[in-house]
Amino acid sequence: MSALVLGAITRDLEGGQAAVPGGVVHYAGRAFAALGARTRAVTRVRDADADELLAPLVAAGVEVRALPSAATTTYANDYSGAQDRHELLAASDPLRPDDLPTTWRSADAIHLGPLHRRDLLPETLAILSGFTGIDLQGLVRIADAHGTRLAPNPELKDYLAHVSVAKASEEELAVLLEGRSLEAFRSEFGLAELLVTRGERGALVVTRWRVEEVPVPSVPRRFPVGAGDVFLAAYLHARVSERSPVAAARFAVRTSAEHVEHGRIRIAPAARESAK
Repeated sequence: MSALVLGAITRDLEGGQAAVPGGVVHYAGRAFAALGARTRAVTRVRDADADELLAPLVAAGVEVRALPSAATTTYANDYSGAQDRHELLAASDPLRPDDLPTTWRSADAIHLGPLHRRDLLPETLAILSGFTGIDLQGLVRIADAHGTRLAPNPELKDYLAHVSVAKASEEELAVLLEGRSLEAFRSEFGLAELLVTRGERGALVVTRWRVEEVPVPSVPRRFPVGAGDVFLAAYLHARVSERSPVAAARFAVRTSAEHVEHGRIRIAPAARESAK
């Protein structure tokens, strides 16, 4: 299986500690590799930050295409409260269609992880070929003089027109529904599958046939950062491996729980086979 992950690598700041690598590319890229996929990642990063931030991806065996950027996407994260808080401090240049050579435009599973509204351009999505999922976290946040907040995105339809699966947290999706049901939102935007993550309450899988609740295993919450990225990567991996949406979500919550408890995926070979 081949996998392609697109989006900004980030400098993540938390509690006055030194910056660490983060972002969808970081967590999803390593998750795909841990699950046995031949994985590529395309990102933008400031030259001075590239070696340090990309080293874990390279060590995991991910083939990285790192393009220069005037700034590296930087977030200040706070996981101490009831709800996680993410403050966008700097944003990278966008990934454009001509940033992807022809041989980098297709994969079995494609994971899109925009972390700000200009991270990926809609026309970049239009050239991709594969079973594609997008994480909406960066598209529903806006940074202004008052900080970073959740807000509707009038361009959302331009992104969702090119994907089969969209994933959002319960809080993120709340600003997009605007009175619509989950089923109506999925149908209006032409999504085959909509995934809603709900922390310790598991996830919802919304398809044209039903809404299914998928519980999550109870584990110590030691490494929550990146759990949603791992969830979507595992889901796409399982769907490409011909599992149903619900079976894929069950595999994804187990895989994400492994990450939350151990900081890495320790899925045994037999468990990996169960997603195929």
